[in-house]
Amino acid sequence: MSNSNSNSNSNQGHMQSSFLQWTSQQRSDLEDLLHVVEVVPEPDDVEVLRGLAQKTIQHLNEYQQSRSVDGDALSIYKPSWCTSFENFLFWVGGLKPSIYIRLLFSISGIGSEKVDLDLSKLVIGERINGRKKVVECSDVQVKLIKGVHAQTVLSEQQISSRLANLQARTNTSWEQDVGRAVDAHRVALNGIVVDADELRVKVLKELLQILTPLQGIHFLVAVNRLHLSIHEWGSSNTIIN
Repeated sequence: MSNSNSNSNSNQGHMQSSFLQWTSQQRSDLEDLLHVVEVVPEPDDVEVLRGLAQKTIQHLNEYQQSRSVDGDALSIYKPSWCTSFENFLFWVGGLKPSIYIRLLFSISGIGSEKVDLDLSKLVIGERINGRKKVVECSDVQVKLIKGVHAQTVLSEQQISSRLANLQARTNTSWEQDVGRAVDAHRVALNGIVVDADELRVKVLKELLQILTPLQGIHFLVAVNRLHLSIHEWGSSNTIIN
């Protein structure tokens, strides 16, 4: 039992360290993104913009993959090292993928969709370099983004349904064999967390494909600011500048 507890504590320590490293990486990525947005507002090098966007997404993907390999799905689902505010907002180990789309709605003025958070405070304000909107989307882009939103909500519902079914099955199994039920629960939950992580990355990539390279950089600035501000708000009840 002591060895099991020791391994669990070691895994949680590793995951907490990975989370803090990823938070630091997001700050570094945000500086790079803001350099493009604020210092060079209309860059011509499309490949540089795409490379920066891909690097930012890759860092998220690497973090999620590392925790799924080395971590405990039960800890990932509701990490003890995150603030209560973060865990309140989290869905299967992270933000709902659809909140990224709703964030894009917010910074581009698409439709009348509302986000549960006050994004004007949590993200980057209403203006960047004098622009009234952070991202100006065409009618074609709006249609494509709304299509991604509809499909994403459906995928989230499917994952949530799997999670609810798992909890129901586990409650029944525990009445028969607690040990096996816990092991089976961990394996199944890990699969659900992995699928949720993959959906998060998939949605971000699909949105970047719809947006122009420069729009994508603006969007990723908002995404990184959202991640960091939620963490900072939960830790100190203040919003990062």
